[in-house]
Amino acid sequence: MELEYNFPFDEKPFQLIGEKLGISEREVIEIVKGLIDREIVKRVGMYVSFRAKGMESALIAAAISPENLEKFRKIALGIRELTHNFIRNHPRYNVWYVLKAESKESLDKKIAELMSEVKCKEYVILYSKKSLKLSVKYDVIRGVSYADNQPVHEKIPTAEELGIQKELLKDLSYPLPISERPFQKIAEKYNMKDSELVELIKDLYEKGVIKDYGATINGEKVGITENAMMLINSEDIESSCYNIANKLKEATHVVLRESNTKWDYLCYAMIHARSREIISEVAKKAVTLANAKSYMLLFSLENLKPGIVI
Repeated sequence: MELEYNFPFDEKPFQLIGEKLGISEREVIEIVKGLIDREIVKRVGMYVSFRAKGMESALIAAAISPENLEKFRKIALGIRELTHNFIRNHPRYNVWYVLKAESKESLDKKIAELMSEVKCKEYVILYSKKSLKLSVKYDVIRGVSYADNQPVHEKIPTAEELGIQKELLKDLSYPLPISERPFQKIAEKYNMKDSELVELIKDLYEKGVIKDYGATINGEKVGITENAMMLINSEDIESSCYNIANKLKEATHVVLRESNTKWDYLCYAMIHARSREIISEVAKKAVTLANAKSYMLLFSLENLKPGIVI
C-alpha cells in the first residue's frame, strides 16, 4: 500500500520508502521484484492521460452474440488502444469495452469496423466528455478500492501545448525499472538529470497529464475479486458526476459521458471490492451523492483482456 499511495517523487524512491518502513533500499527493491514475479504488483509507474496525447476515447456497450464472442476477444487482444473489455450483467449489452483513437471520426470508424467483424449491429457509443477521476488504488486491509479526492482538471494540456515530445510521454507510460535509479534511462535519453525528470513528472502530475502515480496492484491476487461499473442518471448529470468524483473515495474512475444516441445514464464510475455486498453499499452512497433518479450497477462476469495495463 505504501507503493500504491505514497510512491515518492524522488530520484531514489525505493530508498525513501525503505527509510520510512525501516528496511534497506536493497530489501525494498527485492521485495518489489518478488511482488512483480508473483503478479501481485502489475507494475510501478504512471498513467499518461490519453488527452495529453491528443486522443479521443469512448466506452462501447455492445450486444455480441455467443458464437462471435471468442472472435471478438481474440481481435480485442491485438488492439493496443482497447484497454477495458468485460462481459457484464446488462440484460441487453453483454460486452463493455473502451477504445481510444486520434480523433472522434477515427474512433467511430474503428468501432464500426470492429463491430462489423463480429456481426454486431446493436451497440451504443458513450464518448468521454470529461475524465473527472482516475486513481486505481486498493485498500487491501479493508478490501475495497479507495483513493483520496483529486483536483478535477477541466482541460488536460497536450504535449504540444506543454512544449515536450510525444515520445517522452510514451516512454513515461511504460513501467519503471525496479532499480536504485528508476528514472535514469529515460532522463539520459532526453539529456536530463534524474532530478530534472522527476520535477517534470511532478509538474505533469499537478497538471493532470500524469495520473495514478505509483504501483498498480493486481486486485485478484489481494482478494479484490469483484468490480462493477456504475452508470448514473440524474436531473443535473454534470453536477452529479462532479459530486461522485469529489466525494466517493471508493470510485477508481469517474467519467462524464455523452452518447451518439438516446441514453440516459451518462455518469460512469468504477468500484472494486472483495465482495458484491461491499460494492452495493458503496453504490448506495453514490446514489445519495448524485441525487440519482436511477442507476445501473453492472458487475463484471468475465475479463476479456486480463493483465493489460496501458
